This record gives sequence, structure tokens and C-alpha cells, in this order.
Amino acid sequence: MKEIYIVVTMDVEPAFPIDRPNGSSGPLNYEDSERFILGYVAMAAKYGFPVSFMIHPEVASKHLSLFKKLEIEGACLGLHLHPWKFANGRYKAHFGGLTRQQQISILNEASDMWSAALKRRPLWFRPGTFSANDETLPVLEELGFAGGSISLPGRVYPDMCAIWAGAPFDPHFGHNTFRQLPGELSFVNIPLSVDMSGIENRDGNLFNWDLRPDWQSADYRTIADNIVGQVLKRNPAVPVVHMVTHNDNDFMDPNDRVAKNFSTVLNEVTEACQRRGLKPIGSTFADVAERLRETGSQKQIFRHAHASMLNG
Repeated sequence: MKEIYIVVTMDVEPAFPIDRPNGSSGPLNYEDSERFILGYVAMAAKYGFPVSFMIHPEVASKHLSLFKKLEIEGACLGLHLHPWKFANGRYKAHFGGLTRQQQISILNEASDMWSAALKRRPLWFRPGTFSANDETLPVLEELGFAGGSISLPGRVYPDMCAIWAGAPFDPHFGHNTFRQLPGELSFVNIPLSVDMSGIENRDGNLFNWDLRPDWQSADYRTIADNIVGQVLKRNPAVPVVHMVTHNDNDFMDPNDRVAKNFSTVLNEVTEACQRRGLKPIGSTFADVAERLRETGSQKQIFRHAHASMLNG
């Protein structure tokens, strides 16, 4: 039976007890945040799926004992960052709106805060709103990041500096000069999985459906079935179904709308795999990066990724 790797992730945002700036995601307090995280982990664990947590730097110290415990139990920990949320708003931009030097500066500052709590530098990274520019992947490699989740294929949100039209759908090594191509950097990019069967347009912003449980209304059975089928058709070097959410919904509450959706997502993804004779294997960012490196050289993966894009 062929295997397919299921990557369950959460962006762990800082708490906003009064107002959420710009309508951003995040819990009202850290007591709720811990409960939401534990509920999410428990739901994923029922299917044998570990969780990769991308942690905003301020949160690392707030949930230090929790993350140490979860890491021992198999979680993967990385850095998440919205520049405009960080450092008292000193960086008034999304990540893709920063220059190369600004990206280096904020990543070092954020990594220092993250590592002051967790006692090591982060190896994995995801920018808020999947915002990036052509400087981002080379900067991440220069600063010692091993990989992460930088792209959301099909997303075109110009105001957030998140333009991913035509980007690769599957895990690949980053490109040194153009973010929307696979390349020969050592940095492993693990895109969020999307249903490529159609593009949605909301007020000029374009996107493909993905498996986040936060949608107000989504046909998760169709989305899951399409994503799994499309991965199988592309036959990438490392087949992955990758989903995301945030720490702002009560996954402990079986009646919570988003918790119900997450249960549906996990079930539909598992059944979509089983219908095709695929064995779903719970994996973290670290697991996927290791598997990609084991498959061959960056040059071989570069050729394979291009073929997968054409097959898509």
C-alpha cells in the first residue's frame, strides 16, 4: 500500500484580551489558548497524527511547559511571525512587504525571543498569511532554517503581499531567486494543500479551498477527496496532505463549530486516502523534510517538482 503523509499544523498566535488588531486571529487569553491547543492535539491523536506548531515568539514563554511536554510526545515546534503584531508594531508590514535586511533583522529578533524560552534556535518557519517575497527563502536559508511552510498555492492577496499563483503544490526545495519555483536551496518548503479544481474570488482576492476547519461553510468531503486525488495524480517525490488552523477555537468542545469541522476534515481525509488504497501516515515538518532529503538531490527534486506542476 502506498503511503501519503498527513501534516496537521497550528499557528499559535498571541492573545489579544481586548481588541484583535485588523481582525487578526488569536485567543482572548492564554488559559483558553492552552485548552484549545490540547483539544486540537487530542483530536488529531485519535487518527495517529502529530501536530506541528508554528509559535509566535511572544507565546513561546507563555506556553513553555506545555510545548516542552507536547514536543516530548511527538510535536514539532517552529516559529510563526506577523511582523505588524511583533515588537510593539515597529514593523508595519506583512512579511512579504519587508526588505531583505528587514527580514533578517526581524527574524533574528523573533528567533532570539523564541529561543530564550525554548533554549534553541527555531528550525522551522511560517510567515503570517503566507506572506513572502523573493528575498524570503534565501534569507531563511542564510539564517539556518531547515524548512517550513511559506506558500499557499493559488492565493493572490496583494494587500498582504501574498502572491502564490502558479506556485508548486507539493514539498520542494526553495528557489534562490524566485519564490514560486522549486530550486536548489537546502530549505524545504511544504506548501499548504489546496483543491486545485477551481479558484474562488472574493472582493478581488483569489484562493483555492483548503482543509482549514475555520471556514464558515465548506464542502469538506469534496475538498478532501479532490486534494488526495490530485496528490495521487501528480505523484510527487513526497506526497503530503497539509492542513492548518489557529489557537482561537475551542477544540475541547464537541459542539464548537470549528471543532466539528476539524473532526469532519480528519475523517474525510482518512476516508479519501483509504478509498484509493493509500495509507495515511501522520507526519511533522521535520518528518517531511527528512523524507524529501532522502529521495535524492535537489536537482532531481527540481526536475520532479516541475513535472508534478505540469501534471497538475
